[in-house]
Amino acid sequence: MRARQLHESYEKKKNIFHDYIDDIKRRSKVDFYTIINATLIKNPYVSEFPKKFFLGEHAKKNLFYQFIKSTLKFYIRAYYSFISYFVSFILFKIYYKKSNFRSRDFLLIDIFFLVENIIKENEFSENYFVGLYDVLDKCNKNYLFLPRLYGINKNPFKLIEFFKIINQDKRNFLFEFELLSVKDFLSIFFLILLYPFKTLRLLQSEKSNQDGLFNSELIKDIGYVSFDSFSRYILGKNVAKLSSVDRIYSWSEFQAVERSFNYGVRSNNTHIKLFGCQFYLNYETYLNNYVDDIDFEQKTSCHDILVNGNHYVLDREKVKYKKGVSLRYKDVFSFSKTGTGQNILLLGSYIEKETRNMFDSVSSFENVFFKNHPIVDINRFGELDSNITIINENIYKLFENSELVIGTASGTSVEAVACGVSVIIIASHENLTANPLVEHGKGKIWDIAFSKDDVKKVYNDLIEYRNDNKTEIQEIASWYRDNFFIEPTEENIIKAFELEAIEQSKDTKIML
Repeated sequence: MRARQLHESYEKKKNIFHDYIDDIKRRSKVDFYTIINATLIKNPYVSEFPKKFFLGEHAKKNLFYQFIKSTLKFYIRAYYSFISYFVSFILFKIYYKKSNFRSRDFLLIDIFFLVENIIKENEFSENYFVGLYDVLDKCNKNYLFLPRLYGINKNPFKLIEFFKIINQDKRNFLFEFELLSVKDFLSIFFLILLYPFKTLRLLQSEKSNQDGLFNSELIKDIGYVSFDSFSRYILGKNVAKLSSVDRIYSWSEFQAVERSFNYGVRSNNTHIKLFGCQFYLNYETYLNNYVDDIDFEQKTSCHDILVNGNHYVLDREKVKYKKGVSLRYKDVFSFSKTGTGQNILLLGSYIEKETRNMFDSVSSFENVFFKNHPIVDINRFGELDSNITIINENIYKLFENSELVIGTASGTSVEAVACGVSVIIIASHENLTANPLVEHGKGKIWDIAFSKDDVKKVYNDLIEYRNDNKTEIQEIASWYRDNFFIEPTEENIIKAFELEAIEQSKDTKIML
C-alpha cells in the first residue's frame, strides 16, 4: 500500500515540507549556484528528496563517497553537453541563413522547439501559444521567437536539417547562438566546474532526520543538474543587454532552466518585464511549478504569472498571479455531448512507468481505447493486451464515445471532467501522484484508485453515481470548466497579454 501511504503522508506534511525548504532558501546566499539547485527547486521528478521526506526515509549514503560519485556524473554529463553546445553553435553559424530581424521594439516569445518533431513534419508549427500570433499580427505587434531547442544534446547534427526548415519559415527568430561570445563559453565552463563545490555551502547541521536526508539528497542531486540551466543563465544575461526588448512571454513550468533565465535577465536589467505563462492544467504535486514571494525576491521568477483559469490564481504579496487564457483548450467550450459512450479511455502519461502501471490496472475491462502521450514512443510498450486498442483521434471526439477516462499525470483528466466524463486517477507507485483534479466532485465524477483491486470498485461507484445524479454531474462539469479554463477569445488574449498597455506605452513615447 505504498501508493496510499505516500499520498496520505503528502496531505499531512506538505506545509511542513514547503516551510523546511523555504527556510533553507532564506538562510542561503542568493546567487546562480543556489537558484538552480535541484534539491531547493522541489521538483519531485528531478530530486527524490520530496518523496523520501514524505515517506520518512533516513539518509543511508556516505556523503564523501556520494559527492565524488555525483560530481563525476555531473562533469561527464555537463561537459559532454558543453561540447555538444559548441558544435550546435558552429552548425548555427554555418547553416542558419535568415537575415537578422531587428526593430525598435519587439516582444520575445520564449518557448520550446521540439527539434525532432519539426524535422519529422518538415515545418515549424507552434502549439504552446496557438491562437496568440493571429492577434499579434492583427495588432501589428513585432515579435521574435526565442527558441529553447529540445532534443539535440545527444546529437547536435540534427540541427543541420532543422535550420534548413527554419530558413524557409517567414517568421522571425532570435537564437541564443546569435548572442554568444568566446567569453560566454568560458563563463559556462567555469560555472560548471565550480557548481559541485558551491553546493556544499547548502549542507545543513544535522539536528534532525530531515537534515540528514536533505544533506544526502543534496549531494546526490548534483548529478541531476542539467546543462541547460547554465546556458540559459548566460542567455538571460545577453538578452538583458538588448535595448529593443521590453517584454518577454515565457512558457513557464518554473524549472531550473526558467529560473536561471529569469535570474540572468532580472539581475542585469530592470526595464524588461517577464510574463510567466502557465497555460496548462497543473498538479499540486508538481511542487516546483508554484511561485512564491521568496522566488520573486531572489529574482528567479517572472514579474507576472498568467494562469489557465481562476483556480490557479494564487494570493501572493509580491509576485502577481493573473488570469491568462486557455490557448490550447478552446474545444472545451464547444463540447456538448457528455459521457454517453460505452468505451473506457486510457490516457497515456509522459512518465512511461505510470502508463505501464495503468495497463495492468485495466486488465479486467473490455473495450479499452488507449491514447498515447505525444512525446512517448509507443513502440516502447511492446505488444499490448488484446482488450486494449490504440487510437489517435481528437481527444474531444473520444470523449463523445467514452463513459469513463482513466489516467494519471495527465491534464486531459480535467478536460474530461469539464466535459462531463467520469475519471479515475491511478495513484503512482513510484512517486507523488500527479492528480490535476481537486476535492470538488470527488467520489461523484472522479476518484482515485490506489491498487488494481480499487479500480473496478471505483469504476462501479462512479458509474452508479452518474446514472442516479445526471444533473449534479453536469453542474460539477460546469464548475470545472468555469474555474480551470478561460476561453481564448480575441478580447481575452489581448487582456491577458496586456497588448492594450503596449499601445498606450507607445503612444506615451510618441507624445514625449
